[in-house]
Amino acid sequence: MTACRAAYLLACALACASPVKATENGGSVVPVGVQSMLPGLLMPSGNYLYNYNAFVKGFSARDSHGRDNGLGMTMSTEAHAFRLLHVADPGLTELGNLAFEANLVYTRTKLDMDYVDPSTAAGISDVTFGPSLGRHFGAWHDLFTLLATAPTGDYDPNRLANEGRNYWAIQASWAWTWYPRPDIDLSGLAKVVWNGRNPDTDYRSGIETNLEYSANYYFAQHFFVGVSGFWHSQISDDKQYGRPAGDNGNRINEVTLGPQFGWGTPRYGAYFSWKRSLYSKNTLDISQLWLNTFIAF
Repeated sequence: MTACRAAYLLACALACASPVKATENGGSVVPVGVQSMLPGLLMPSGNYLYNYNAFVKGFSARDSHGRDNGLGMTMSTEAHAFRLLHVADPGLTELGNLAFEANLVYTRTKLDMDYVDPSTAAGISDVTFGPSLGRHFGAWHDLFTLLATAPTGDYDPNRLANEGRNYWAIQASWAWTWYPRPDIDLSGLAKVVWNGRNPDTDYRSGIETNLEYSANYYFAQHFFVGVSGFWHSQISDDKQYGRPAGDNGNRINEVTLGPQFGWGTPRYGAYFSWKRSLYSKNTLDISQLWLNTFIAF
């Protein structure tokens, strides 16, 4: 075994065993930060194509106290996702309007760490799909969603960067959008994620929670400006070989906030959103830039 290869495997072992990052290798099946525009408002019956484009920079890995862990880890990720949403005709159920979605993502990630070669992965990631139920009560709208993520992306346990997570996961969420007046919306989304076991590493990431929030003001010709962010955390430990992993179970805890602006109609629209970490524990200190679009067809 070459010295370079030995150093690489040692770095991989440190990444999984120490409080470098929460969840396995610091990632998640949840695209945190994407639901920053009217998450509780289900569109009228029809077919919609959404395109999400994320550019994420990780500046340093933080330990369980929010301090740089000293391993010199940085990350650069871009993701391009297509989400196909079908909203059924009203009347199928008295509870609300039914919908179904499927999501396909292309990702490219580069991870750097001191004393090892950079790790890069690019390709189609895991597929996510499932139903949702939307309700409308005048100025108040909400949406219940249940999604499954299948391990369809390529995965190699000896790489730091991977396209796929190599396990199944279930996401359940409740989102809401409220118009206190016609030119202002206040929105949020609360999500819980149950992660399956990675059979190649015997690692099970803890239960994740994600709270996204946004407020927007609408002005001339369908333009809007606002703020958005998220609080991403865990309520149970990561486990490997049946034991808690790392310090404090490698539980992630991060909060972000930033501006957004865009333009839209009921048929199509686009918006930019930028978010920056306010604090990070057991994960990377990050910034996110999103360009999201949608069209009805």
